[in-house]
Amino acid sequence: MSEIIEEFFNGYCKNYDMARTAIGEFTEENGVLNLEQIDCDYGKCPYGEDCEMMHKVFAFIKEREGKKKC
Repeated sequence: MSEIIEEFFNGYCKNYDMARTAIGEFTEENGVLNLEQIDCDYGKCPYGEDCEMMHKVFAFIKEREGKKKC
């Protein structure tokens, strides 16, 4: 069983038309960070492709994986 990594992301949510904080849960396998869940409507949200918070989530994953390679 792998460890769950929790991270908080702040940003503007177009779906709710307000600023909010979402908690993302990640697992790491073989140096790859996987988003297990996030407490927002990502995946069902009509603004999902242009979501400010999800851009931050994907940047966090990329940054975290980049640090592991060094």
